[in-house]
Amino acid sequence: MSNTTALAWVHFQRAPSELYLKTGADGGEFELVSQAASASLGDVAGQVISGIDVQLGTGSILTYVSITASDGGEVINVKGGERLAAGGSTNNGNINACLTPLSIFVERGMTLNVMTAE
Repeated sequence: MSNTTALAWVHFQRAPSELYLKTGADGGEFELVSQAASASLGDVAGQVISGIDVQLGTGSILTYVSITASDGGEVINVKGGERLAAGGSTNNGNINACLTPLSIFVERGMTLNVMTAE
C-alpha cells in the first residue's frame, strides 16, 4: 500500500484562501488540516467557503472529498477523479476535484476529508 499527499486550497468569501493537507495511505479516508496551524476546518468557524480545489500526488485517484459536521453528518460529498500528467487535459485541468461555486458556512467541529483509491 502506498501513501499520497492530498492538498486542498479552501477559498473563503471574506478571508484569504488557506492550504489544507495530509499524507495518508491510498485506499483510506483521512482528514486534511491547515498547513499554517495544523487545525481542522472547524477552527475557522464563522467563515463561508466559496470553493475548494483538491490535488493528489501523481498517479493517485481521488474517490471523493467531503465536509463532515461535528455530529458526523455529511455537509457535502463530491466525487473526485484522476488528473493527467503534464500535457494532458481533463475537465478538472491539473487537479483531482474543483468544487465551485460553494456557499458553506463553517461551524465548529467540521472536518475536511478525502478518500483515495488504492
